[in-house]
Amino acid sequence: RSHMSTAHALSGVDTPSRNNQQVSNSHSRERTLTMSGLKLFVDSMSPVCRAVLLLLKSNEVPYEEVFIDLSKGEEDTNELLGAINPNRRVPTMDDNGFGLFESCAILRYLCNKYSLEDHWYPKDIQARSKVEEALDWFPGNLRCGAFRFIGLIPKRTGKPVSDEKRTELTTTLKNSLNMIENYFLKGRKFVGGDNISIADLQFLCEVQQYLMMDKDLCKGRPNMERWILDCRQYLTPHLDEVNQKVYKIREAGLFVVPLDV
Repeated sequence: RSHMSTAHALSGVDTPSRNNQQVSNSHSRERTLTMSGLKLFVDSMSPVCRAVLLLLKSNEVPYEEVFIDLSKGEEDTNELLGAINPNRRVPTMDDNGFGLFESCAILRYLCNKYSLEDHWYPKDIQARSKVEEALDWFPGNLRCGAFRFIGLIPKRTGKPVSDEKRTELTTTLKNSLNMIENYFLKGRKFVGGDNISIADLQFLCEVQQYLMMDKDLCKGRPNMERWILDCRQYLTPHLDEVNQKVYKIREAGLFVVPLDV
């Protein structure tokens, strides 16, 4: 699916030699990429993919979406994805031959490349540091994998998670939600301060992942309840656009399991 993708010409030719074989191999790999503007390899089943899509859509950045169906394991078979990202994970980006993976890195890159409004990734050192604080905290805490291991994997394999693993993941998730409620959103409208940032996109999409389990993680946490309404107000209509798969899975009741957080 293409979103106003703009074609670009590839300039410069590298001539391999015996002394620069390693560089030549790198250039050869890059030439396998499609040089046609910004390409994003995603599946909106993934919350970190949705965060990047939200940033692009909210700022009307032209891009081409390459759908990688995670339910079919296409991340393991797509050659172009593998050429850019040896980990074969999404989201992965190809910006006219420049490959990049890891969602936080992609979000930062897009803010800088397209000079997006300052609130997304502030230039002020203190304001930016609060956004960075949230982004650095995010992978090892809120994104602990509770949905994957308690909801997704048992559904696909028929093997329930062990009680020990369930307790560990649930505790990490509960502690993360309390951290958001009592620290990141205490006295702040958004995660990094008074304005929405790329950190909010990461937090929001991860929290909404649990809607697939029919679980509202914000319920009973007034700061988070207020925050998610503020995010929705800012991100309408794009939030519902990227969440279509989330809503369909919730309606189908595919991953509804007990989750006490």
